[in-house]
Amino acid sequence: MNIDEVARRFHITKSKLRYYEKNGVIRKIARDKNDNRVYTENDLIWIEFFLNLKETGMSLKEMKYYISLKKGGMDTVDERKKILLDHVDLIDEKIQELILTKEDIQEQIKKYDQEKGMCIIKCPLDKKS
Repeated sequence: MNIDEVARRFHITKSKLRYYEKNGVIRKIARDKNDNRVYTENDLIWIEFFLNLKETGMSLKEMKYYISLKKGGMDTVDERKKILLDHVDLIDEKIQELILTKEDIQEQIKKYDQEKGMCIIKCPLDKKS
């Protein structure tokens, strides 16, 4: 797969892909005879994994550390696993925060239905008609 196809597949820009490669988050991508990047299936699997970590709040610094551990081979499996378990805990916390936020919004919707538009937060913009 070439860089255009990969960018479309993951809905990111080519410059982002180049940036991630330059900064070591994505390994150096093989090149063809015309010096164009050629992404392998393994490259795509890593990019998807990396983008999922990024989307769920893992910093580039943390990912680079994870990658450095990965290069250490089997001796670093336990530490890499701990990083991912800790990240899952962070995701669970964010999910709980989103659930609470959703409940607040749903409460506001109920208020609109019950009180004809009154806001749960009293403010000068709320005027009774």
